[in-house]
Amino acid sequence: MMDLKALKEKALSDCPPDKLFWTCHGSVVRNIFEMLDNIKNQNEDAFRYHVNDDNKKNDYGTWIRCVLTDEELADRLIGVMEKDRFADIIEQRIKELENA
Repeated sequence: MMDLKALKEKALSDCPPDKLFWTCHGSVVRNIFEMLDNIKNQNEDAFRYHVNDDNKKNDYGTWIRCVLTDEELADRLIGVMEKDRFADIIEQRIKELENA
């Protein structure tokens, strides 16, 4: 497990160009701030494309776990299907890391 300072630096920074998150509508996400903004501003269908029970899919959580290496945040997002709640959890985690 990464220490909180190292996690803060990695999770709140831009990811490498080969690890960008491409949304279903072609938007590119480079960091957790852009992901939060994208989720807040996308419609429900776009959110459902990336997070759904039908395909047991959570593209955002997977990217957060694998690219930003924030296991705790990824775990908090498991099973969350409401867009606003999903965004709130990310926003809360950003504040936790910024204050660490």
